[in-house]
Amino acid sequence: MEHYLTFLHISFLFILMFLIAYILRRISIPSIISFLLVGFLSKLWLHQESTHLLEVFKEAGIILLFFFIGLEYSFERLRTMTSVIKPGFIDLMFNFVPIVILAKFFGFDTVSALIIAGVFYPSSTSIVAKLLMDMKRLASPEADLLIGILIFEDLVCILLISFLLPMTEAGTVDPQTIPVSVVKIMGVLFCFYLIHRFVIPRIRGWLDRISEEESFVFLLLGSAMAVGISFKSAGLSEALGAFLLGVLIPQSRITENIEHHLSSLKELSIGVFFFFFAYESNLIVPKNIAFVLLLIGLGIILKIISTYTAAYIYGMKKKTRLRTSLSFVPRGEFSVIIASLEPTLKLIVIPFILITAVVGSMFFVLAPKIADIIYPPKKPPKKKARRASFQVQVSSAQDRPSRTQ
Repeated sequence: MEHYLTFLHISFLFILMFLIAYILRRISIPSIISFLLVGFLSKLWLHQESTHLLEVFKEAGIILLFFFIGLEYSFERLRTMTSVIKPGFIDLMFNFVPIVILAKFFGFDTVSALIIAGVFYPSSTSIVAKLLMDMKRLASPEADLLIGILIFEDLVCILLISFLLPMTEAGTVDPQTIPVSVVKIMGVLFCFYLIHRFVIPRIRGWLDRISEEESFVFLLLGSAMAVGISFKSAGLSEALGAFLLGVLIPQSRITENIEHHLSSLKELSIGVFFFFFAYESNLIVPKNIAFVLLLIGLGIILKIISTYTAAYIYGMKKKTRLRTSLSFVPRGEFSVIIASLEPTLKLIVIPFILITAVVGSMFFVLAPKIADIIYPPKKPPKKKARRASFQVQVSSAQDRPSRTQ
């Protein structure tokens, strides 16, 4: 009987996740917020024993998310990202370094300060990209810069997670940890590049053929999970392994087949991961509420300033710079993933993630209107245009020969 009740609880949970996501989407609030809200609400009625069946989706969520991120890139594309290096570094300097110093000032240890800064730093790839599509702004001048900085942030966060993982396991910053992590990361990057350079071209046709098989999903899911868990066992982040596996996949028919087979499972796993992040968090007011409020305020202000500066360096006009800077505030999936490395910090970072995601989404929707108010479009001088047209008509009439002549 308990077995059937467990399945019934999970059924209601999935229905609730859909309903809240559907309702919030109507008012332009991203789905990540709905999953977190369901996690908080489920603490009131869902027993922890009922969630054991979902553990596999929780583990698969990060791996599938970063695998799909890797599919968007290739080694050749990563080498051509020179135009966003300066804007990307401006974004990093404004939104990471000051927060490490601020957290240390409030008494946090070095590892906790780095995690808080890691939560603070990246904008949400899923929220910003989705809003760009929903608001029909993919063809706008700022879309290329926003997507470029998002790519830069993704790469930095993947490396940051790989460095933070051994630190959180050790509980402190070991001077030997960083060089060992650097050697490991450089080693796997070199190995994956060799596979990309010499192995993938030889099996590309075979991969395209087997990707048409219905059973291909088993090979794909098994490979992604195996690589992710192997990296984690080696002291590296499973996110890095899944990302590199995605980068290896050639941009051909196989990419479309992968999205067809795994996109739904990815959405399910990511939703369950965000649910667990909130479900396993305590709902009490944090002691250092002043630090939390300061973090939220700086999270909005510094992101706007840094993005405006990056847009200036990128060569945008004033109105476009303002619209761009107001569109980059939301935090999301990377912040949640980095925060999950240290459960004791959830109480601090959850309000930050929730508020910046909601406020940032609202800023994104209102950004074009705010830019139009501050920099109103210039209206053509209608009166002058009419006078000029009238003078042309008069002069042309004077030049015509009269009938009497």
